Order: sequence, then C-alpha cells, then structure tokens
Amino acid sequence: MAALAGVAPASIARREPGWIYKPSWDLPLLIFSALLVPLPFLVAWGAQISGWMKQQQAVDLVNMAVATLIGGPHLFSTITFTVLDGRFLARHRWYAAMALALPAAVVYLGVYHYTFLIAFFFTWASLHVLHQIIYLTDCYRQRSLHAEQAWSRLVDYGLILTGLYPVGLYKLSLRQFYVGGVVLPFPAAVRGWHLPVLAGVVFALFLTAWIAKTAAEFRDGRGNVPKTLLIGITTIVSFFLPMGSNLDVLFQGYNTWHSFQYLFLLWLINRLRDQRGELEDGFVRRLVRRDSMAAYYLCFLAATGVMVVLTLLVRALTPLPADRSYFVVVLSVLLMHYYFDHFLFSHPRMVE
Repeated sequence: MAALAGVAPASIARREPGWIYKPSWDLPLLIFSALLVPLPFLVAWGAQISGWMKQQQAVDLVNMAVATLIGGPHLFSTITFTVLDGRFLARHRWYAAMALALPAAVVYLGVYHYTFLIAFFFTWASLHVLHQIIYLTDCYRQRSLHAEQAWSRLVDYGLILTGLYPVGLYKLSLRQFYVGGVVLPFPAAVRGWHLPVLAGVVFALFLTAWIAKTAAEFRDGRGNVPKTLLIGITTIVSFFLPMGSNLDVLFQGYNTWHSFQYLFLLWLINRLRDQRGELEDGFVRRLVRRDSMAAYYLCFLAATGVMVVLTLLVRALTPLPADRSYFVVVLSVLLMHYYFDHFLFSHPRMVE
C-alpha cells in the first residue's frame, strides 16, 4: 500500500489528462481493485470448508478483519478534510455541528429500535458506496478533454444507481438479507408493487441506453476510457453480487473495494490540496507530505483500535448483546462519515 501511494509532492503536477492521477495509479487503486470484492467471501468459504470455523464464526472473522484493516482506517481518514481542517469548520460551521446529532440518534435507535437502525444503515450504506462511484465518474469528467451533455451524465448515474437493486430487492423480498444479526424488513405494504421487477426494468433501460451512448462516444472519438471501465465494472459487481447466498459476507466485499478506493483517493486529494496551499500547517499536512502512505494509514488504524476498545467497554458496561454493542459504536462514527462524504462527493473540483 505504501509503495503504491508513494508519490512525491512535486510529481503530482505530472498528472495525465483524462485520469485522476495517471493510468498506473488509477487502474490498480481505483478501478481494477474491484478484484478485492470476492476476497471476504473466499476467506469465509475457505475457513468453513477447512473445518477451521463454523459459518457464523467465519462471518464474524470477515466482519472484524474488514472493519479493522480497511473499513475503520477509511472511515477515520474523513477527518482530514473535516474536523482537522480549520477552513472547513469556519466555512461550514452548522453543517459540521449537525453531524453531532447522528451519534445520539444511533444510541437511541440501537437501544429501542435496532431493526430500524440496521435497515436505515444498510440503505444509506448502499447509496453511499454508489455515490462514491458517481463521484469518481464526475472526477473523470472533470479531467476529460471532451465535454459531456447533461443527458449523458444522467444515463451514467442511472446505471450506477440501479444495478444493485433488481436482485437485491428480490432477495430482500424473500427475507434472505441478514445484516447485524437481523433480517432486513420488506414491508408487506409494498409487496404488491413488484419492486424487484420494476427495478429490473429500469436497470435494463439504463443499461441499454448506456451501451448505446458509450458506443457512440467512442465511435466519435469522445470516449472516456477510465470512466467507462469504472462504470462497466461497477455494473457487473452490483448486479451479480447479491446472487450469492451469504449476503452479509458478499457485501463486505463491496465495502472492501469501496474502502480501498477511498483511502487512496483521500490521500491524493490531500496531496493536491497541499499543492494548492489549502492545507494548514499541522498534523494532516505533515502526514501527506511524507513520501510513504504508511504513517497516514497507521494513524487511522490506531483510531480503529480505539473504536474496538469502546465496543468492548459498551459490551461490558451495558446489557446490550455483542452485535448491538458493535453497531452502536461503529454506526455512531460511520454515519457521520457518510454525512461528511456527501459534502466531498459534491465537489469533484477537489481533484483539479
């Protein structure tokens, strides 16, 4: 990880048009890192067939490993452009202050309405992962030599946002979605709406439109290679991922890819902010001016360790069971991460 991210500050200026940084960086770290998606499933499957662990033990192992090694560090790296950035706090004081309501809401829902909390979290999580893909496509548009029409962007957005839900909603309707120890609800009031079929039709329409307009763009010499690769791979992952049986582990694969992308993306964004003179003299600037990403990653890994300790304390000092103790602590921070990322993902000019 450190070797791949080892980019000297002066070399950021040698970015290639059309790419967020350059092909040798974007392809392995942002696009083809989708190869990480099956890794959690393979680990859980290997642990089970070897007889080393039972199914639930393997699921717990995957959840803890992903959260500790990649999920937690990516979550805490959000503070580099929010609470550790004096300019952000000065310009967006109320936006930052309102984030403090989220931990209080999580604690209340975790104690009294746990199923609703998990359903709300999973819905926001799926949209958040897809919002990051949309943000990356916006970055590639920003870096492209060719302007796109508004309708072309809407087709891209539509395909990204619909690929996950035809099969996902079908599994949800069969009550096969287990997250955080609960079955995600599918309200009886909407069963007659045939939502999986409707989602499939909308997805098929967007897919057809995207293929047609992308072919036309490349035929006219306006094709955007990295954006097309990213959307194509995302569509394949989103559509086929829910087809597996162990959905909790499978979606940890999506989370692994998402978190991996995010860590490197934030690292690069902070290097660019430093180059533009937007970073104050302090902790973040000292971290990102290093030639290696190791210290940057280890700081946020340590913060993840603190979260693990808090989870153990909640488990020891309250009557909450293990899964609730974990989610009350994790979601208190995670939902603030989602909240602040809506700001980041609305500003593709950060990668200019």
